[in-house]
Amino acid sequence: MLEPWPELSRRTLTKLASFEVVEARRRSPRTQKEHGFFLVGCKDWVNVVPFTDEGKLVLVRQYRHGSNDFTLELPGGAIDEGEDMLVAAARELREESGYEGSELSLIGSVNPNPAIMTNRCGTVLARGCKRVGDLIPDPGEDLEVVELSRSELRTAIRAGETDHALVLAAFVFLELHDGPESVFSE
Repeated sequence: MLEPWPELSRRTLTKLASFEVVEARRRSPRTQKEHGFFLVGCKDWVNVVPFTDEGKLVLVRQYRHGSNDFTLELPGGAIDEGEDMLVAAARELREESGYEGSELSLIGSVNPNPAIMTNRCGTVLARGCKRVGDLIPDPGEDLEVVELSRSELRTAIRAGETDHALVLAAFVFLELHDGPESVFSE
């Protein structure tokens, strides 16, 4: 049976605005040897799957510096310290799209990269979304709101226009939640 690796020590190597890198020294329960692991600590995140009353999915197109390209993805972002996930989801939806939802519910949560990351990313379904105002982007964001039907979303996924792993994971949670009415149904 596998056992957890006991942590012997931890030290912060660098702390930046959105994440920190730490070295954790842990002992293998199988070999009793000590190993060092580099971990990325971030705030937890939330992605919002927002649907209008007409059944359109509200997405945002934005430039991502890691891929040096535009992506079509869900509104979302970091959960502030002590902030409830549903409150964060409503805030991110409003800031990034100008929309508000009448019914928000948590439908899933994933570990973005368990090999090196210490945070989680929740998926919140928002129904009854309506445009209530202008976008309120962060200073480092430029966003464009796009409404797509489920069929148009499938086309965007197949074309590679929507290829953000955490966004695709959110659509899996939607499939599990909505069943035959999900994104992947024809």
